[in-house]
Amino acid sequence: MTISQVLYVLEAAGCGSISTAAERLFISQSALSQQIHRLEQELGYDLFARSSQGLTLTTEGQAFCEEARGIADAWDRFSRQVQSTQRTGRHLRIGVGSRVFSNGLFPKIISYFEERPELEISFITEASRDFLLPLKQKSLDMALDVLPSEDYVSDHSEYFSLPLIREVQCILMAPDNPLAHKKTLRFQDLEGSTMISGLEQSSEARLLREMVRKYDIHLRRVYRSDGIDTVMRLVRGGKGLILGPRSFADYYGVAAVPLTPRTEASLQFICLKERAARKEIREFREYLLSLNGGP
Repeated sequence: MTISQVLYVLEAAGCGSISTAAERLFISQSALSQQIHRLEQELGYDLFARSSQGLTLTTEGQAFCEEARGIADAWDRFSRQVQSTQRTGRHLRIGVGSRVFSNGLFPKIISYFEERPELEISFITEASRDFLLPLKQKSLDMALDVLPSEDYVSDHSEYFSLPLIREVQCILMAPDNPLAHKKTLRFQDLEGSTMISGLEQSSEARLLREMVRKYDIHLRRVYRSDGIDTVMRLVRGGKGLILGPRSFADYYGVAAVPLTPRTEASLQFICLKERAARKEIREFREYLLSLNGGP
């Protein structure tokens, strides 16, 4: 018997479903079923009664889980104590994209971590940041940003991502720009325009390149900056246009005209798949989902 098997049983009992428990544990259904079956063989009795409706605990399973919960709690306390002593696994480094601020999420994130003083938190907020590389190199634990398409990310399968907020993409411009009175804009209407974005590897710059290629348009030029405040100053000053969500318009005081056909981009929770089940990361992700009732 292993602690992993004990925790697997408790998760399956709580979910009443192998498939749901496997999703929460980030393992395959077959692997979870095999681990539980091996434990049942070792114990000499069934923990679950299985039916098309899901899992229910047997009498023996109920007794097992009552004892196992104490073990799981003790294991959690032990893990926290060791991590606190070693300062390993208690420092979260979070990449924060601009949409976190424009959607009013950042104060809620701060409130969440204020209630968890045992965690050390570092926020990385550069508009030019390529969050995927530091995630892969494990210098970041997670990122809250737009996830580029597979055309720009060759190793997409390494990342776990979950949409938090879906937003209609707009063309953002100075309030006195003649285009600001349009109800919608086609991407082709930007032929010959000056655009503004983050640096080359930022998510917004990648999204802009994706759209330019998709609609085969030619831009007059592109200004780039590593700071969102500088980017939006250029927009407000009439120096160019930017592709972004409507939430940027209200937050930064610019005009927004929706793209047609309708185009959406999502603020995503992103981390490596191998880190998705880590307790601090999983709990923070669940908190973010609870703010908007799920993806």
